Amino acid sequence: MRRYTFAMTNGGPRDTPIQSQDRRTFRFGRRASRKDCRGPAHETARSTSIDALSSSSLQVDVGEAFGFVFRSRNWFGRLAVGALCLLFFWVLLIPLFILLGYFIETARTISRGGRELPPWTDIGKKLSVGFLLAVVLFIWNLPGSILSSGDGVTCAGSGAAAACHYAPGPLAPLGGLYSLLLGLLTAAIWSQFLQGGFGAAFDFRAIFRRATLQPGMTVLVWLLAIVAGIIGGLGVILIVIGLLFTLPYAFAVIANLYGQFAQRTTSAAGESSAAPAT
Repeated sequence: MRRYTFAMTNGGPRDTPIQSQDRRTFRFGRRASRKDCRGPAHETARSTSIDALSSSSLQVDVGEAFGFVFRSRNWFGRLAVGALCLLFFWVLLIPLFILLGYFIETARTISRGGRELPPWTDIGKKLSVGFLLAVVLFIWNLPGSILSSGDGVTCAGSGAAAACHYAPGPLAPLGGLYSLLLGLLTAAIWSQFLQGGFGAAFDFRAIFRRATLQPGMTVLVWLLAIVAGIIGGLGVILIVIGLLFTLPYAFAVIANLYGQFAQRTTSAAGESSAAPAT
């Protein structure tokens, strides 16, 4: 004869501790088996969604770049000051350095989360920072200019019948390739300058890390900068005067693109971006 042992509680039987433990083990085993069954597919889907979110966070906002100017306070007046800088560029190039310094500040503002054009303040600082970046870009462009230099212009004939042509040097193709590479690296060079100053703009490892963090974004920023330049040139249609406004707008768009690029590639720059320039 089998013997059953019951513990009475409130007038009814309940499981012994051993039976309760067995039931808990069974329920835990069912939950574990369900988790194991969905594990690989679930983890794959989860990692895919994380990768998608990470990828989207590394893309520039094109609409923001081309539209932020018109959402800025007093945007017309701020562009008008840029137009004056272009109009008086012949004064020892000083207005151009000031304008470049202004768009450096614009890019830095965007990289720190700002969403509009900065005010025209501290002109002296804009002049000095703009001059430094101009020197940086000149140094970076120097190898391409040397490689692309040719044998000069030669002319045949005399008077109105003279025919002149430019003879490129044997290293001109290398100069063209260098210029293309420099165009792709310009956003990274700007980013380094924004966050580390003059010296950081020549940190080759950090520059290449930024440029290769998301190659698609690097190419997109390069192409959009070209598009912005084309828009800037459309001012010629308005009897050249339009250039005084379309060019500052184009520079603002490019500054926004470079600011977004700097923000999204800070992690790739490493220690060089640990002490941002002010």
